[in-house]
Amino acid sequence: MKPALLVGLVLAAAVPAASAQMFHLYLDCRGTVSAGGEPIKRAIDRGLVEKPEETAGEGKGDKSDDRSDANARMRTTLRAVPVIKSDGAYLYLALRDNNMTAFVQRSNVLPVGERMKYTATDAYYAATYQPQRGGKVFMDFKGTQLFKWYPPFEKLAATRVSIDRQTGDLEGEMVGPEGEVLGRMDMTCTPKKDGEGPAPRF
Repeated sequence: MKPALLVGLVLAAAVPAASAQMFHLYLDCRGTVSAGGEPIKRAIDRGLVEKPEETAGEGKGDKSDDRSDANARMRTTLRAVPVIKSDGAYLYLALRDNNMTAFVQRSNVLPVGERMKYTATDAYYAATYQPQRGGKVFMDFKGTQLFKWYPPFEKLAATRVSIDRQTGDLEGEMVGPEGEVLGRMDMTCTPKKDGEGPAPRF
């Protein structure tokens, strides 16, 4: 075999191996996803109404009653609908720095196979998933346990995540079409290099 041909074959064999090293960082994130609740509402708490003070004069009593009514209107408390939570959330991401792409390798809170553009600062990685409702990826995603667990996720318009580059803490929000928060994610991410995870079996 000619030396030039041999060198060519070696270089050709090396191309797939080089192209396989396309991601510079792998993140194994695990934690909780919570859903439910509503924007906090203000409401009168009747238990905070003060009783009118007993006074000797009739005129003073009227003023006291007026103050009591004002207190009843002004005394408020914060109320929110209870939130349900699951501690089985996971998200495996592969990050590619030459085109700033985050690839969802495995997850039960984002669609597998989805590619998201991410931004990187010294402090955070941040990415937003916006579902393409007519696409196969989203349709497959809608059939997962996440939507059975909390059906209002059907209104999902975007999922925003940020990952602290120092602590590995991931915070995420699932939001609806009006910007309302449908759910939240709280996870801890462990960085892994290529080859540190289990090798594919097939």
